[in-house]
Amino acid sequence: YPVVAHSIWSNNGFLSPFNKDPFLGVGMIDFAGSGVVHTTGGITALFATLILGPRKGRFYDNRGNPLRKPTPFPGHSVALQMLGTFILWFGWYGFNPGSALTISNIRVQGEVASHAAVSTTLSAASGCVVALFCNLIIKERLKGEAQFDLIKAMNGSLAGLVAVTAGCSVVEPWAAVVIGAIAGFIYLGASKLLIMYRLDDAVDAIPVHLFNGVWGVLAVGLFASPVKMAMVYENDDHVGWFYSWSRGSSDASLLACQVCGVLFICGWVVAIMFPFFIWLNYLGWFRADSLEELVGLDISYHGGSVSNAEDVKSEYMEAFRRQKQLRQRRGSRQPQSGTTTTDEENGNGPVLEEIAN
Repeated sequence: YPVVAHSIWSNNGFLSPFNKDPFLGVGMIDFAGSGVVHTTGGITALFATLILGPRKGRFYDNRGNPLRKPTPFPGHSVALQMLGTFILWFGWYGFNPGSALTISNIRVQGEVASHAAVSTTLSAASGCVVALFCNLIIKERLKGEAQFDLIKAMNGSLAGLVAVTAGCSVVEPWAAVVIGAIAGFIYLGASKLLIMYRLDDAVDAIPVHLFNGVWGVLAVGLFASPVKMAMVYENDDHVGWFYSWSRGSSDASLLACQVCGVLFICGWVVAIMFPFFIWLNYLGWFRADSLEELVGLDISYHGGSVSNAEDVKSEYMEAFRRQKQLRQRRGSRQPQSGTTTTDEENGNGPVLEEIAN
């Protein structure tokens, strides 16, 4: 992340629009981080998901055979998910308008911040509505019954927020609506694509942040307004491609710069994070213990009550209790330095036998 942020946001960054000699004469426009923040996190999540593999029972049965239909793993509380979405949405008003403080021209900071807030709201609302009703139509056509899905609405709004983050200061309000609407479609399509390729993204972070982070960066190259570019970056020589056509030109320097920025982010993150995740996986530090995963991390990692685990098989719970007791005993009598312990001694033997049976 520091290398990506420096390259795009620092005055000395090779992709920065504030560089004395900006790349392709304009530099990469990423006002609040569709590329720097969201694409970086999204591509990291993609490779983490590839290496980690799906949760048990999601796409394969206990014998490793593919399931005809993926098993749904719904969240525990839609109400808490909705609360989290609104908290994120509210936080975006500090994220996007707050980035106006980085502008050197103090006289326009307020105007830029207010415009960024309007663009942020319109794009989020547009993504929410499109994702909700597009999914409704698809469900109605497939199942013959219309069904509203709040999860799709929430992630659609987040997709719109991610997509407009790069250009919230340089796109007109109508363009923010278009960007958010397309983000809603992209989110739905990307979510289906991951399931098709059996990539288990538990919270749809990859469709929201990676796919719409990339879309947000590219959208600037299409919709950046000459008036807003002059106000924010004091340079309207290279603007959005659609505006270039209206000028009677086919100048796509800004769009080309945005594409180069996306390629740089993806290449750098893959080069750093892919070996890192491979190393973590090799050491066995990347995934929870199989039994702990079957019982659920709420219980095994976060201190949830074992007695309230109604959805977990009784044999798994009994094995987990036994493992926990044995680990507590082991902790009270640590082996001497230089000695090793067997599976029976560390508690894994009975547990593995239990699961095998």
